[in-house]
This record gives sequence, C-alpha cells and structure tokens, in this order.
Amino acid sequence: MLNFTPDQQRAISENDKNLRIIACAGSGKTSTVAAKITHLLLGENNAAVEPRNIIAFTYTEKAAAELRNKVLKTIKEDDRLKNVQAIADMYIGTIHGWCLKALQENEYQYQKFSVLDDIKLRLFVDKNYKKIGMSDVTKVSNDDITMQIFVDTKRFIQLMNVIRESELDGELPSHIVLAKQKYEGLLKENCYFDFTMIMTEAIDKLQEKRDLYNKIKKDLKYLIVDEYQDINPIQGILINQLYQVAKPVITVVGDDDQNIYQWRGSNSSFIKDFLHDYEPAHEIILDRNFRSSKGVTALAETIISRNDRIPKSMISAEKQTFSKNNDVLYNEFVSTVEENGTIAQMIVDLRGTPFKSNVTDPNEPERGLDYSDFAILLRTWSKTAGIVNELEKLDIPYITAGVNQLFSVNEVKAAYGIFQYLNKSISAEELLQLWIQIRNSNFASNNLLLGIEYLNSKFPEKQVDRNGKAIWAFSLQQIYWDFLEKSQINEEAFQSQHIAEIVMYNLGKFSQVINDFEEIYFNSSVPSYHLFSFLQFIRYAAADHYPEGWLNNPFRAPNAVQIMTIHQAKGLEFPVVFIPGLNKNYMPAKKVGGLTEWHFLNPALIKNQQRYIGSEEDERRLFYVAITRAQKFLFISRAPDENNQLYRKASQFVSELAESDAIVTNLPPFEKNLKIEASPKKEAVSITLNFSVLKDFFECQYRFKLVSMYNFSYPLDQRMGFGRSLHNTLMEIHKRSKLGEELSQDDVLDIANGQSHFPYLGKSTILEQMKDLVKERVAEYYKRNKDSFKNIEYVEQEIQLNLDNGILVTGKIDLIRRKLYEDKYETTIIEFKSKQDVQNQKITYDQLNLYALGHKELTGQTADYIQIYDLEYNTQLPPKSLREDNLEETNSRIQNAAAVIRSQTFSRIDKKEVCKDCLQYHICHSGIKYNS
Repeated sequence: MLNFTPDQQRAISENDKNLRIIACAGSGKTSTVAAKITHLLLGENNAAVEPRNIIAFTYTEKAAAELRNKVLKTIKEDDRLKNVQAIADMYIGTIHGWCLKALQENEYQYQKFSVLDDIKLRLFVDKNYKKIGMSDVTKVSNDDITMQIFVDTKRFIQLMNVIRESELDGELPSHIVLAKQKYEGLLKENCYFDFTMIMTEAIDKLQEKRDLYNKIKKDLKYLIVDEYQDINPIQGILINQLYQVAKPVITVVGDDDQNIYQWRGSNSSFIKDFLHDYEPAHEIILDRNFRSSKGVTALAETIISRNDRIPKSMISAEKQTFSKNNDVLYNEFVSTVEENGTIAQMIVDLRGTPFKSNVTDPNEPERGLDYSDFAILLRTWSKTAGIVNELEKLDIPYITAGVNQLFSVNEVKAAYGIFQYLNKSISAEELLQLWIQIRNSNFASNNLLLGIEYLNSKFPEKQVDRNGKAIWAFSLQQIYWDFLEKSQINEEAFQSQHIAEIVMYNLGKFSQVINDFEEIYFNSSVPSYHLFSFLQFIRYAAADHYPEGWLNNPFRAPNAVQIMTIHQAKGLEFPVVFIPGLNKNYMPAKKVGGLTEWHFLNPALIKNQQRYIGSEEDERRLFYVAITRAQKFLFISRAPDENNQLYRKASQFVSELAESDAIVTNLPPFEKNLKIEASPKKEAVSITLNFSVLKDFFECQYRFKLVSMYNFSYPLDQRMGFGRSLHNTLMEIHKRSKLGEELSQDDVLDIANGQSHFPYLGKSTILEQMKDLVKERVAEYYKRNKDSFKNIEYVEQEIQLNLDNGILVTGKIDLIRRKLYEDKYETTIIEFKSKQDVQNQKITYDQLNLYALGHKELTGQTADYIQIYDLEYNTQLPPKSLREDNLEETNSRIQNAAAVIRSQTFSRIDKKEVCKDCLQYHICHSGIKYNS
C-alpha cells in the first residue's frame, strides 16, 4: 500500500461535496485518483456505491490505461474489495470514448456507427469534397478563392471543429453554416462520427430526456474529470450536462500551469472558475513533487511564477538528491553541431551512472542509467535531423516518437512502387530495383519477377468489362498480399532477425495505410480512379502522417533514447532530460505563418479565439512542463542556428532561468563518475487483450505477430457487415425485450432494416439481397426463440478481467440467460456465430470459457453452461457444462499468452487444419508446405 500525504488523504476521502484538486507536476495524481475510486468502492462514505455509479474521464487513452490498471491492481490486492463485482460497469476513459459507448448502449440507432480517426476523416472529406460544401467555403478577404481538394482538407476539418467546439460571438456566414449541415449530414448518412459529433450527439440525447438521460440520472453518483485544465467549451458543456442531469459529486483534477493544448481549443478558465461554477465546492492542493529534485522544482517555479495562475507553490519531496554544479545545467554552444554532439557525448558519459527513483527508499536497489532513461524534448521536429546525426555517430539507439517518416524507408518505397507500377509511373526494372536494394535482404530476383508478372494481370484497365464497369472489387490490399506471397517477401529473406522485424513492421504499416484508404474508398469507383485516389492520398496526406511501423510495438518498450516533442512528453518522467534550442522564435515559438483556417473564418466570431493562436504564457507553460519531466538531471542548451537567421538569438527564457539559484553553466566530466552496469528500468508493459487477439494467438502465435504486432490488415470484402448487422439487430431485440417491450414480427423486421449496414457494398442489388438475408435470419430466430426472452439476464455485457502482471482482458458477452430448472437457477452464456465460426467449435469454446471468467468477475458466480448458437441455420448446439477447471485452464492459457507476447518469442504452427484457411500463411512460411 502507498503512503499518502495528509493532503492526498484528504483528496481521497473527502467525497461529500464538489472538489477541485490542484495537482502540481509529479504530485502522485494518478495514484491519488485511483485510491479515491477504490475508497468510493469500499463504501465508507456511502455503502450503496457500485462501479456503475462512477465515471472517470481522462485526457488520453494511455492515461486511462494507467489509471484503470492502478485501480484494478488495488482491488486485487485489498481483501476489503474482494466482493466488489461488475468492475467493467465503471467507466474509466476519454470523454469521446464515453460518449460513443453511452450512445451505442442506450440509443439503438447509433449501434452501427463508427468513428473516423484523423486520417480516415481526411479521406472522407476528399472523397466527398463537393457534397460536403467544402468547395463553397471562401476566404474572408476574397470570396472568389475557395477551399481546394487535398490542399485545404486539414484546414476545412479544423474549421468544422472550431465552429462546433467553441462559443460563438455572432452569426456564422451562410456558406459555413451550409457546409456544416452538409458535412454532418453526410457523415450520418454513412454511419460515421467525427470526434466532435460524438460529443454533440451525446449532449443532444441528454437534452431529449429519454434513454440516455434516464440511464445517467439513475446510475451516476460520482464524476471525476482528470486534466480539467485542458477541456474545451464543448467538453465543458457535456460535463455540466451530466452534472445537471444526475447531480453527482464532481471532482476535477488538474493544474493550470500544465495547460499546453490551447491550440486545440482547451481553456484553463474552466479549472480557474470551478469553485464558482460548481458551488458548493472546496479545494485541495497537492503541492509535493515526488518526481524531481529540489533543483528541478525550484527552477520550474522560477519560470512559471511569471504567469497569471492559481496561487500555489510546488515543493520537492526530495526523493532525488541534488548536486548544484552537476544536475541542472544551462550551456551555450557556438554551433548546433557542437550542441547536438555534446548531448550525444553526455548520454555516453552518463550511461551507467547509479540511479534510484526514490533515494529515501532503502529497499530500492541502484541501477545504472541506460539509454531509455534519456529523453530529448523538442519544441518542434525541425531539430531532429541534426540530433539524430550525432547520436548515430556514437551508435546510440534512439526512437523519434512521432516523426512521420514511413515513406522515407526503402521497404515502404518498394511497397509504394507496386502501385506506381500499376499506374505505369515506373517500369518493371525500377520496381525490381526498389525491392533488391532493401537493407540486408536476400530477395531472389526470379521470385520478384513472378510477383511483377502477377501485377501485369492487375492493371486497372484489365479489371473492367467493355462498358467500363469493374468486373470485380479492385482490392489494393489483396493485390499487395498476393505480390508479397508470390515474391516470397517474409522474415526468412533477411540476413538479420533484427532487420527482418523492422522491415516487416514497416511493410505491415503500409498494409494499414491501404486499409485506412480502402475503408473509405472501397468499391466506390472504377479501378483506375480507385488507384489514382490512393496515389493522391499518399502524396497529400499519408506521406506526412504515418510514422515507421517498428516504433509502435505496444508490447515492448525498447531500450533507446526517446526523442519527442514536449507535448508528447506530458505525463511522462525521465531520470535525464535534455531541452535543446532555447532560441528566440523556437522557444517561445514564433506564430505559425501561411494559410490557416482563420483565413476562411473571421476570428471575431469565436469567443476567446486567441487561445488557438497561443501566447507567451502558453509557451512558458510548455517550458515548465518540459522542465518538470526531469527526475534528477536536466540539461538546457542553445546555439545560434547557422542555417536560419530566425533562430540565432537567445530566448527570453534564458534570462528567466538566470533568476534561479538552482541552475549553473557547467559541463562536468561525467566519464569520471562512479559507474555500474547499465540496466533499463524493469517495468512490465501493461497488456490489454481481447478475444480476437487471443484467437489468433491460440491458433498460431506467428499469426498473432503478423496481425497484432506487424499490423498486416485483412483485405476488405463487399459482404463485410453481415455478421455485425445480425449482432446489432439481435442486441436491440434482446434489450427491448428485456425491458418488457412486446415486439411484433413487423417490429423485428423494422429493427433488422434499421441495423443493417454494409459499408463496402454501395448501392446495388447485392445490398438489397444482403439486407433481405439479415431479415430472413432474424425473423426465423425471433420465431424460434421469443419465448426464451423472459430468461434474459444480460445483453451485450462488457467484461473486464484483471489478471496478474498488468494483463487486462476485455470483451462482450452476446447473451446470458438465467432459467429456473427443478428449483435451481441455471445460467447459460451464449455466443452467436456464423457458419464459418461454428465450424471451429474449439476456438469458440475457448472464447466462451474466457467469457465465463468475465461472468464470474461480474456476478461472483460460476455459470453452469456455455452454448453456441448457429445463425446460419438458426439452431443452437447442446449446452456444454462448465467446470472450475475449465476456468483455471483458460486463466493459465491467457497468462502464458501474455508471457510469450512480452518475451517476443513466437512459434509457428504447421498444421493443415489451421494453415489451409489462414490468409497470413502467404507471408509466414518460406517455401514450407504444411503437414498433411
């Protein structure tokens, strides 16, 4: 158990009225919030508190995972919480995630909607450029100039976000109002949300005072909002709406000094005004910094004290020692080459230096600093190349977390070349050379020529009939997979396993690029235009969006120096932090020039518009965040940029640094310090698994590697959506029946029609046939099973299994029935499957055993049976008895899966029954035939 300070204890235990927690940097905020949630679940204030009574909003999914894991770990370790059930009913996550979940669980029409991320939204806008009114949006200064396809896409999306997420100060021009209506209308027509629409729809449904309103009013008792300083006006409205509906006790947590997302519209006035807006409310300040030395905290306080801020003073808890002439330094250099070279040399010299995260803990062993303990924090990516060059000279491993350079590596240039060849932009010889020059590869020319020969049959003009209509769905993903197979592009074709993995990661990332494109464009045009649109997408959007694939392994933290922007470093900590480039116009940054959304929207129409632009105070907060990432060593530096006159003078922050006694100019001889063996921080990466992932792993570990790590995406199919349409329809029928609604046969058909969605079919006779097939299956299901609806206990019930070592397993159980049989209630867990799924009963029973574990966590009881329902023939297999040893075996298999995933040692299977239908087999084995 953690030892909390008196202020932390108050923040944890005071839950009788609204609370503002001001959490300074490194003050143990996440641990405090996690303890607050478990304190509520203990029921010491209110014995009736259940998980469903708590909503906790975080700013990012990563922060949500950290908070969730800490809550679940505490529950597992505290005997007083062993009887707490249905933890999956407590929401911990982002505001956007909650809105989507709330809408889909309570408003049936949204069940078939999906959310477009940034890149897919750009694709959608480009595809529908004229339909959404983008071509009618004109410059404020010249209405003859309109927004252009591809070129202005990001500006249009940002404009839409601004006018919907901000408070308006006047009426918008009619062409912008019309564009907004067309944009949102077309998104809805295609069953899509953007991130703003999720919130506006949730607000609208709460105001309608129907299903979602009633659910919130009934369940919500405690609302916790983390990073409250970063919310924007639309998020503020949503939070207030929840408060008005249910009158929960609301706790907001944050620090106005760390409001660094104003360029997204976030506004620290919300946290500053909280005590007034949510009366009666009180405040607790967590001012102890457990992360940084007193030198780091003193310097940070000196900098941030110039801002207009909530009164407070951060104090180091002195968990780190501080050496004035060694730990916190500022240095100037004659050139950026010298500056960057010194940073690289300091990393070499400091590596192996003894370090403890908490020097006051006698039980924590010392370890030698290793590469992953070093972070280089940048204001912008412009300095990356020079730093990387110096690190490479000294063979220092590094990760540039977020630099978009996927299309600069040879293997992706070669993959891109496949489609340039189909477009006749390059020759067969040029394509051959692109693949041959990939590092450390042993690709056979004759195999590559077989791949190119295959491409010769896939030119777009060969895929249409005499009327110019496509004779089949022109799938770029299928072409990509087939080329890799025929050319034998796989891990065996490399001299080094390390290089093989990097290349395969990047090729998998390119597969994701194709998938992102085809999810929006699939089957929507003739093959030639489909290919043209893909090449345009790469030119105008993809090339500047995707990072290298190998940087994104979610299951292993590499031992490498981290190079990232200050914004990306928010919430992180490092023993050693470098902040280079303290020059005028770089930090604080000069205002961005060029064309922006404000050239198409009068800034006077947006209240507090200046927050999007940024100010000196915003830049000072950013500098403060950078400083407070450091635990012990902090090295700030500058040099005149010899290549750019804008960055030659010292930043005004240099003179502000000089006001602190904590910082000096010095370059200590680190190489003479006592050294021990370098060892990275031993921290098990938290792993979240669902059954789709586990299914791959249980069948073949190497398939899991290809799909879940390398991210090779399955080719899309026109008929995709049939299974989901059936599931969504049954979900609505079951939920409405459980609520006591009497449904007629016509009602059932109407539900099926409303829930049917086939995103890749377009308008065609096949679409109507598929909808009719859904109706047919559902009508027959209802006829056969309606009498059993009275026994429904749960519908689409979420489960959440917290296993040891940071393993979280999530999923949804289709249906749970509880029926009285001979004076005893029997519980059956049911999974609906299509014909193909039913054929593999073993895997389905594995899934049901996993769900049975989740059911036990949910209710505290072991279910009696598991059962498969075959939707193809509308029959159910006989229920299978469930035993405790089934659950123990499943638990053990999941534990083993997590151990293998962490060790990154994936074995291959070679069995006909598994391999014959496996798409990934094409890039798995190199000339090996499965055993018969």
